[in-house]
Amino acid sequence: MRDLDDALRRYFPHLAGFLPGQREALEGILAGRDTVAVLPTGGGKTLVYQLAGLLLPGITVVATPLLALMQDQVRRLHETDGRGGGQRVAAISGTVRGEARERMLADVRAGRLDFLFATPEQLARDDVRAALSASPIGLLCIDEAHCISEWGHDFRPAYRELATSAEVIGRPPVLALTATAPEAVRRDIAAELRLRDPLLVARGFDRPNLHFSVVRVPDPDRRDRQLAKVLDTVERPAVVYCSTRREAEDTALALVAQGLAAGHYHGGMDRSLREEVQEAFHHDKLEVLCATSAFGMGIDKRDIRAVLHWTMPDSLEAYWQEAGRAGRDGGPADCVLFYRTGDRATHEHLHRRSRPSEPTVARMVHVLSSVSVPTPEAEVTAALARSAGVARSGAVALIEDLDRFGYLERGEGGLAFRGDPAAAMEAMAAHQRVQVEVEQSRLAMVASYAEATTCRRRFLLNYLGDEYHAELCLRCDECLRRAGERGPEDWDLAGQQERVDAARGGPFAVGDGVRHASWGRGTIQRVEGDVVVVRFDTVGYRSMHAPTVVERALLEPAAS
Repeated sequence: MRDLDDALRRYFPHLAGFLPGQREALEGILAGRDTVAVLPTGGGKTLVYQLAGLLLPGITVVATPLLALMQDQVRRLHETDGRGGGQRVAAISGTVRGEARERMLADVRAGRLDFLFATPEQLARDDVRAALSASPIGLLCIDEAHCISEWGHDFRPAYRELATSAEVIGRPPVLALTATAPEAVRRDIAAELRLRDPLLVARGFDRPNLHFSVVRVPDPDRRDRQLAKVLDTVERPAVVYCSTRREAEDTALALVAQGLAAGHYHGGMDRSLREEVQEAFHHDKLEVLCATSAFGMGIDKRDIRAVLHWTMPDSLEAYWQEAGRAGRDGGPADCVLFYRTGDRATHEHLHRRSRPSEPTVARMVHVLSSVSVPTPEAEVTAALARSAGVARSGAVALIEDLDRFGYLERGEGGLAFRGDPAAAMEAMAAHQRVQVEVEQSRLAMVASYAEATTCRRRFLLNYLGDEYHAELCLRCDECLRRAGERGPEDWDLAGQQERVDAARGGPFAVGDGVRHASWGRGTIQRVEGDVVVVRFDTVGYRSMHAPTVVERALLEPAAS
């Protein structure tokens, strides 16, 4: 095994040492093992594939979902001078065309690159796969790997093609990286990427420098004033996350009217304007940025002092990911959620809009069922979108689902439908019902977090499959409230440990696999007092009364 400390000093002399989990993940990859590394935001995920790529022969291919993230990583690797002058790095996306594309692919075929960054969509293209197949590939890294899972908060169908891409380019070791992956998502990542006996590296998610709190919003008309009041009490720069583009724009205008240097950022803006706003925020020309979830992956501003959610997010995974962008420099930072029960309806509306209606699905299945001979997938996708009147992304998503359920056959000539169209339609309808259940349960968990009267840090960490053993974190509003009600005798360590043990909720531990007679397999996500929360694969999250579960034997250990 290489001396990783020497390698770190050589290539990254500005770093004092490895962060938790980095060494273990590197050792797995350098030994040739597929590896899933779940490291917290700010936990140095990029260093793992950068250093592995510098030590392994051949090209390191990095699949990443965002152009901004690719450009940032290309810049950083060009600056790495451990070999005396930067690395041979390229990034391929849909914007690279013509002669520039041909030159880049020629460099890939000739092995003249150390790193190639690509979107998942590009890695599914025949010309990219052919070039990679002709060159030795040392490592395939899947960044933001939670995007492969429908349990993840940012599911992207194109990620499902990466397993095939890995096989086509010679099946190098695969490194899957993410900051947010509860146990069910980790299982999905391993299964969908078809990993071989993967090493799992999951390090503690706790960010001690973050303070969590919730602000109840009794009247939506007062939300702007409440937001301004909170912004007066926290340090800046700050990000205010909004659910919709309109909310981001209106909130920024309201803050400007109150004298704050605020701007907005969302996916509907022109790319050059987004970059301008991002630069202004990065260089502290804006003290508050009101943004949708489009402001996220690939944004590396380490001194954000507060992340405020103007409305509730649609999942706790999304909340943890977005809140975790605060305090990446290690300094204290605030994470504030504004909560009103009516906000849930906004997400339910957005979810309904994102799903094709049952008649639309029926039309798409009907069109696909006529594809009886292998036909190029691009041709099928275009015909499906045109005939059913849906966006290309909707057609791609249905093709992915039908493929997973065994209704498509892929060959050299493309894909063809097989099976009974009526059965396929029923399978798609059942699949959509499961998705609705999962979405609803995610929203319910966000509401439970906001309404909790116990430690918010423990709630979040349990949800992510991590334990928090202290009784009071003293870095959330609820723990500080409870601490203020205590007398001196309540602070003895033995007494605190007894109360922690008494609140375990029966013979359950976070991360245990269980099975329910009706809901099937699940994973214990949270244990607090008499409540045990289980994430079931088929129906999402369910809160259960622990004594009743024990008395009636409602849960049994699941086979591993």
